[in-house]
Amino acid sequence: MADKSKVGMEFPSYTFEVEKGKIAEFAMAISQKEGKDQINPLYVDREAAKKADYKDIIAPPTFQTSFPLWAAGGLLPLIQALGIDLIRLLHGEEEYNYLGAIHPGDIMTGKSKVVEMYEKEKKDKPGKFMDFTVIETEIRNQHGELVIKTRSTLVER
Repeated sequence: MADKSKVGMEFPSYTFEVEKGKIAEFAMAISQKEGKDQINPLYVDREAAKKADYKDIIAPPTFQTSFPLWAAGGLLPLIQALGIDLIRLLHGEEEYNYLGAIHPGDIMTGKSKVVEMYEKEKKDKPGKFMDFTVIETEIRNQHGELVIKTRSTLVER
């Protein structure tokens, strides 16, 4: 059963300096996964990005999912703090609200908080429940500007 006393729990912030090479690696990985032959030039070509009214290349969507992996040692400390059994953990849902671009040299700081916990009865097993934990993260740049808000749902089956 979800420990609802964890609602409101905040996790230590993490900071990540964005590197041009990391943007290119991520862009290459997602283009290969999507079966594309070419990487979007906005992610690797400064002149193409400037023609599109950006100050420099930009990070691809979902790039920020890697910040806690590179900067905070992964998600395991968060999962442990919530008391979630890793063997029973499922990724339920991910929602992103993009409010600005991420460029090389930006220093991004993320802060996460548990905003909701609830349970649902399993459809195929009446009387058995799954616990849902919703975590919101705000990611700001070095100017304090909110660039991305995420909402992640973890499911413990």
